[in-house]
Amino acid sequence: MFGPQAYEDLFLTKHSKWKVMHVEYDGMRYTYSYNWEVLEMFGSAKKFKEWCIEDVMTLDGKYSDSIEVIR
Repeated sequence: MFGPQAYEDLFLTKHSKWKVMHVEYDGMRYTYSYNWEVLEMFGSAKKFKEWCIEDVMTLDGKYSDSIEVIR
């Protein structure tokens, strides 16, 4: 059973659409999708961007949605 706030959050609040962030590094473009819930999990857009850059630098974009060559 939902509480009143949970019901409002899920069904009455209009949520923004997904957006994308691109990180270009060493001739590759890494794409990360996000929305307000993702940014809330990281605390800010800046921290999310830092996480994306760290993923590219240390894990070769393991958690990116797509990787493409742009050379």
